[in-house]
Formats: sequence, C-alpha cells, structure tokens
Amino acid sequence: MPNKASIYSDSNPQMVKLFEQAGHPAKVMCVALDYAKAQHTALICNGQGDLLKGAFAVDNTPAGATQLLDQVRQCATRKQIPPEQIFFGGEDCPSFAENFLRRLRQQEYLVVRVNAWEAKQQRGNRTASNDSLDLLGVARCCLKRGGQPVRDLPEAYANLRIATRDRDQLVRLATATSNRIHTYVDRLFPGFLSPQRSGLTPLCAASLDLMSQCFSAAEIRRRRTLGLWLARRGVSEPHAVAAQLKDLAQAALAPAPEQTVLLQRNLGHQVRLYRDVQESISGLDGELAYWLALTPGALLTSISGIGVTLAAGWMAELGPPAQWRAVRRVSAYAGVVPRTKQSGGLDQPPQTGHVQHRCNQRFKNVVLLAVGKVQQFGPEDLRREAAKLQAQGSHTEFGLAKRLVRLAKYLVSTGTIYRPKALLHPDTPKETLALYYQKAWEQLLPKWKTKADVKDVFAPQHPLGQWRQMVKELYALDLPLPAQRAARQPGASTP
Repeated sequence: MPNKASIYSDSNPQMVKLFEQAGHPAKVMCVALDYAKAQHTALICNGQGDLLKGAFAVDNTPAGATQLLDQVRQCATRKQIPPEQIFFGGEDCPSFAENFLRRLRQQEYLVVRVNAWEAKQQRGNRTASNDSLDLLGVARCCLKRGGQPVRDLPEAYANLRIATRDRDQLVRLATATSNRIHTYVDRLFPGFLSPQRSGLTPLCAASLDLMSQCFSAAEIRRRRTLGLWLARRGVSEPHAVAAQLKDLAQAALAPAPEQTVLLQRNLGHQVRLYRDVQESISGLDGELAYWLALTPGALLTSISGIGVTLAAGWMAELGPPAQWRAVRRVSAYAGVVPRTKQSGGLDQPPQTGHVQHRCNQRFKNVVLLAVGKVQQFGPEDLRREAAKLQAQGSHTEFGLAKRLVRLAKYLVSTGTIYRPKALLHPDTPKETLALYYQKAWEQLLPKWKTKADVKDVFAPQHPLGQWRQMVKELYALDLPLPAQRAARQPGASTP
C-alpha cells in the first residue's frame, strides 16, 4: 500500500514501485489499449509521455496478441527498457477482452485498468471522441500512477462473480415475467392472483398449472373436480379454495371473445418462461452456496438476516479478503459515504452533501439489502445501533452500512463467526460462549441445508468447518450434521 503520508494516496502501489525501480520515467514503457470486439487499438509511450509508436490496430485473436507483444519487445529493445518496466493499461475490461488480457498477464506483464470517466477527463478534446483521443486519455491516467491491477481471481471468487451477476439478471427477468402474467390474468380472470379474493397463493405450483392452458374465469367455473385437482397439488383446504375460486369466477368480468384465445396462449408462454427462470435461479443458488462455502465469506452468514445469496454477492464484488482496502475505502466503493465540503478555515465545520454516484452499484445494492435484512431480523445490538442512529437524525441505512462493512472485514480476516459486543470481552464465561455457539449453530444450519450439502459446507478444510471443529474441541459441544439428501453439485464449473 502507498505511504499514508503521501499526497498521492490513490496511486497504484505496483505502478509506484515500477517507476521507482526504473530510476527515470524514460526507462518505463506504457502500452495504452482501447478495447473493441474485433480489433483493439494500441499506443506505446514512455514514462515521460514521449510517443514511441503511434496508434495501431491489433486483432482480438491469438495472432493479434503475439503481434502486440512483438511490437512492444522491438520498442523496448531500441530504447533499452527491461521487460519488468513495461506495463499495459486500458479502461474497465469488457468481457470480450478478458482472454486477450490474460495472454498478456501470462507473459508476466503488469496490466492495469483505469476508470473510464477519469480517462475521459484526460483527453485532449473532451467534446470529441475517437480511438486516438481515448488512447491518450488512458495513457495519461496510467502515467499518473493510477489504475487498479487486473488480476486473475481465485477460482471460487471468479465463479461467484459470474453466478451472482447472472442470478441478478434472472431475478429481474422473473420480476418482469411476473408483471406480464399479472397483466394477462387481470383480463382473463380478475382477482385470481389476489390471495385475499381467491384463497390461492399467487404463482404457486397449483396457480401456475391453472394458468398454463386455456385459463379463464369461464374455464374455472366449468371444472367440477377442481377441489380434488387442487388437493393433488398440495393446496391446504382444497375444497374451500375451490369454492372460493368458483364464486370469484362467477362474478368476474369476461374479456372480449376475439382476444381470449390469444391472451390464453400468451399467458401460457409467460408461465413456461417464469418456471424456467425460477428453475435457473434455483440452480444458481446451488452454485453460489458451493463456491461461497470455500471462502471466508461463508462466515458472514453467521449474522442474523444475512443469508447465502447476500454473502455471495458481497464476496463476488470484493474478491479475496487480502485485496480488501481500508474500511473507509470499501464504504466509498459501496457508495454509502456522503460528500463533504469544508471551507473558510480549519475551524469551520464541514458541510455534508449527497452521496456520490460513482461507486459499484452492484455492491451498493448488496450492502443496502443486507442493511434492510439486519434491521428486520439482525442481532439485537445492531438493531439497537440502527435505532440510535435514527434517534440522532443520522442517515440510518448508510450509518449501519458502514458498520456492516467494518464487521464483515473483521469476520473474514479473523476467521470467526459473529459475536455481539457483550461476548467479545476476554473474561466472558466459557459457559456463556458455549450457549451462544450452540444457538449460532442452530441458526446456521437452516441457511445452508436447502442450498448445499452441509457435509461439504462444514468440511474440516472449509472456513465454517474449521470454526465448527474449533468450537467442538474448546467447548465440548455436540454439533451434529443432519442426514441430508446429496445436494446438486455444480456441473462444468467444478474442477
């Protein structure tokens, strides 16, 4: 990390070290890249900004990567720049450039990414944009020792990132599909998806089966064995629900006859799509649980209110704990730190403004969802702190979010589960801790049991398994694993 006393606290430590080892900026080579699906554009300059090779095209292929490396080596030979003083830089890496950059990292070159907004501010002309201007902006950002290194994440974190982002997309698709289903049902059988009026849980298995074919209020009225049909699908009090549905269908307004068949067909398509999406989400939940159990992020599920999905999203966006920055930096990355402005002398109080919009929106969503769950179901001391923040007139969600960021870093760094402040004192009686760990065990099991094989989650080599083994040895607790059907193992992603 950079020296805390440095005025360049945002500098990339690897870049600073590279320039220091070179001894002079002219002995550093910067290769700026502007990514595109078919052809990237590259520019080569030294650490002083002197142009060594103007913009040239590079195919996004193995041959293109070889061509780029050959050009770089030729320039480095002419200028007598050693390979360890060469680095590559570009804007945030798109998916189509990941394999290309991996080829560069395999040659042990430093590859950094710069923020697209910051690169835009460094352009020679901010009102125009082309490949040459974009390259100049990227190169200027890199020569300021900025940017973050592009690393290959460990397998568990890389797969968590893919699975969580895919799951977010599927959840949005499921919500959109559900809304479409409501619009069709409102015309074919108004009130059917209202549990108070129909007595049937919306979008349950029986509800989806009814909507899948020739669904309408008239069709429900004609079904003489509706009660038995509902009973076979596990509906409680099926005959009462059937009678309530028939009464509702009797009073329902019918759609236009010429539109009914088309509405029924479209509703059937939406129901099938909704079921497929839900099945895919369920499959990804198994993937999340499998990979999360391999990381210290599994310990976050010991906080009441935070389950496997939220903990997986947290670890997916932050990566391995060794790469986490200071709490204030992680809080800013999550977008929960308001802007402040102070002027008129050091004795003048700062003015607090709105939170910044430049942050990781995915991580911010995960953190704020975790805050909402903790406020509802979280530990007593965290809920008391939220009430205290609210009584003070502070921003409760953001204040509690920073508290959760600090707590999460402590848990994954120390490899322990959550304990309230009253139990952190070293003189806490052993019996009290044993009772707390027993209750924590009873809360952890249900979170994991439905999504993963608990024998794998609590295996001795995994973080939760190490904690379980430690507690059993120190406190002589019996923490049995329940008999469970083998959970679905991840497919091609499993090594």
